[in-house]
Amino acid sequence: MNHRPEEHQVTSPPPKVGGAARKRRWLPIAPRRVLVMFILLIAVTSCTRARTAGLHPPESPTYAYTEHSVQLPGGAKGVRLDGHFVRPKARGKFLCAVLLHGIRGYWRAYLRYARALASRGIASLILDYYSGHYVDLEGLSVPFDYRKTQFELQTSDIASAAAAFSRNPVCAGGQVGLIGFSLGANKAFRTAAGRPEFKAVVAYYGPYDYVQFIRHRVNPLILALAGEDAQRWKSYLEKNSPLTMAGKVRADVLLFHGVEDRTIPVAQSVQMLSALQRGPAKSARIKLYEGTGHNFVLRHGRSAEFGDSIRLTVSFLRKSLASKAGL
Repeated sequence: MNHRPEEHQVTSPPPKVGGAARKRRWLPIAPRRVLVMFILLIAVTSCTRARTAGLHPPESPTYAYTEHSVQLPGGAKGVRLDGHFVRPKARGKFLCAVLLHGIRGYWRAYLRYARALASRGIASLILDYYSGHYVDLEGLSVPFDYRKTQFELQTSDIASAAAAFSRNPVCAGGQVGLIGFSLGANKAFRTAAGRPEFKAVVAYYGPYDYVQFIRHRVNPLILALAGEDAQRWKSYLEKNSPLTMAGKVRADVLLFHGVEDRTIPVAQSVQMLSALQRGPAKSARIKLYEGTGHNFVLRHGRSAEFGDSIRLTVSFLRKSLASKAGL
């Protein structure tokens, strides 16, 4: 979007009658005003970002929806995970998806996304996977063995809860797709790599290559001064990045990322796409949004990027799951 300052018309004041004649001539625009306008112009143009052209809104909603809280079994005995189930209000079977939140955990913005899916015929479970096992990913003093165990149990929790959800009578053919946001996208790939029954993954702006991601996020001096547990945790994450698991992902994949993302660089998704295309994934493609940053789909309000990604997600899930679900 191009911005330009509003044009101002300045009229010279009439000469005064009587008194000593002024030797100074009036300028069309005072120098001070020119300077202010110049500064404003620089400020506006420096904030301008190219925007993705040709974004399309999703189809009009066709379903009312209903929602309620649920609990599902985790991967360990006695563990129960909290979730929020949003589905079309009509009777019948529908395509289903599990929504995996980012590092901040579950918050209301995911409801807007789930409701947008439900109103277009896709039931979804927003899974609070922190309610089973929580992992401090960034702390420098957490014992390595404890953190590694919690991290792997978390992945097991997600797989178990998603499998249980797929048996819900609403889910056609016992099929569910995985939709992950940021850290949740990371989790979606970990789950799909270990459980081939999940046939579709939608991934929003996730970290996939932890070697590069840690270099981007963590000060090298802090790492150098970190204890043995933190160093072991760093090595574990780098060896177990989703990027290294791409060869085990057989699902169809759709990636989204904002080009202006300062939290997780867009190169993370581009690298993941390349790795998936070399592996057994049936199809893998990406949509990049110029002029957008992290969490663009969860921000307050309905942006053009939100609508466009909903449109593409609905189309993708229908194509990837409908035939397998018998619809």
